[in-house]
Amino acid sequence: MPYKKPSTPEEKEGAREASQAITQELMARIDTCAQRLAEQLGAGASDELLTFMRFSARFHTYSLNNQVLIWLQAPEAAHVAGFHAWKALGRTVKKGSKAVRVLAPLVMPDHEAPPVNGKPAQKVVGFKYSSIFADYDTEGDPLPSAAFMVVQGGDDGTRALLRSLTAACPVPVRWEDGEGRGAHGWTDGGQIVLSREKCQGEPAHALRVFFHEWAHVSLHFQGAGKRAEDLPDRTTRELEADAAAYVLSSVYGVEATAAVADYITHWGGNAEKLHGSMTRIQRAVSSILGALEEQAEVMPQAAD
Repeated sequence: MPYKKPSTPEEKEGAREASQAITQELMARIDTCAQRLAEQLGAGASDELLTFMRFSARFHTYSLNNQVLIWLQAPEAAHVAGFHAWKALGRTVKKGSKAVRVLAPLVMPDHEAPPVNGKPAQKVVGFKYSSIFADYDTEGDPLPSAAFMVVQGGDDGTRALLRSLTAACPVPVRWEDGEGRGAHGWTDGGQIVLSREKCQGEPAHALRVFFHEWAHVSLHFQGAGKRAEDLPDRTTRELEADAAAYVLSSVYGVEATAAVADYITHWGGNAEKLHGSMTRIQRAVSSILGALEEQAEVMPQAAD
């Protein structure tokens, strides 16, 4: 049956209630997923969360909640977009395709907040659902190419990648000889220092350490708009940086499963704490990948 736009007050009210019900159901699915993952971590199982973390890097411009919804509905998707966005890319949604439902914010002017770029500030007052479609449910022009390529060429390729990545980092990156602070890497928010002794001989490890420290810069330093009293405890800070490094490394095909799998059980059983940390991690990953996308033209390209 073709869609008929509601016209009478009764039809409009019915459509509004139906939309609210779908939105509430989506939010419930997010909560259920967070609770399930937390319970699994409490039992020492981290595989599903690690799978989601790798998946989330494909959709780093989406909020954590929408990453979860895409994962639950279209776990094989490599790209998602709205009907008209796909059309603008020269692709059409296949007839009969099932939409992926995500959350879109409802905003209104915030007259109590200062203007932003000369325009009234906006505040989120609620959410509605929106429909997007997975790449495999579309046809037409070739799909967009990935901005990030799996590194090729073994250790030499990884070293070249690391040199390229440091150009996008917002703080200077340098190597340190000797024991230094005794760590593999460290940051004070104004620089990132990598241990030559502990990292240079293992480029993949150096890449993970670099991402770990960059995540600290993004997540945990006052220079990045953070107040010391608002920061989580040290264990959680290290966990968040390690989890972000895991996601970022996986984008380039560099694995860090063994280390992070043991570490993330710290979230076990606490869905609220897990969701809070994952939200911060998502924002850090999105910020870092956004910076790297701007430098994509200087990064090593994958072989055919």
